[in-house]
Amino acid sequence: MSIPSDQPLLLLDYPSAAAALSMTRQALSDLVYKNRGPAIVKIGSRTFFTPDDLKAWISRQRMPANDHRPVMSAPAPQAAMQPAKRKRGRPTKAEQLARAAHFQHC
Repeated sequence: MSIPSDQPLLLLDYPSAAAALSMTRQALSDLVYKNRGPAIVKIGSRTFFTPDDLKAWISRQRMPANDHRPVMSAPAPQAAMQPAKRKRGRPTKAEQLARAAHFQHC
């Protein structure tokens, strides 16, 4: 059974979506892997994109011509408001001295 040509496409594969976004398949794959790309639809082991998700992702990438930060139409996510994670590894000498000075005043 074939889909009539007058029917709109429901799903795009990686090459079609990359071509629609004017980027390489690898660039799109990298964005999706880093959770910075458009939403995906998984059917079995295959990955697809909907045209609406591609359009929504494009609109989230918009920014003014004189600014290099994306235009944020929605409020910042909760994760951005949480304190920064603690660094791994041994503290630097400056951090050790600052901590010691803090506890001497308490």
